[in-house]
Amino acid sequence: MLIDIGDYHKILEELEELEELDSIRAYDEAKASDDEVIPYEKAIEEIPNGEVGR
Repeated sequence: MLIDIGDYHKILEELEELEELDSIRAYDEAKASDDEVIPYEKAIEEIPNGEVGR
């Protein structure tokens, strides 16, 4: 299938916008959850050890 280069670029722009909206949605869901807040550095230390979520 061949598409016009202009259409291709428009599709890429729309995909980038969808990815941004998905990131915003994930952020909003995380902020609204009652999950424990773990600093990034601590999470990085705990993830390889399987300690997160216990």
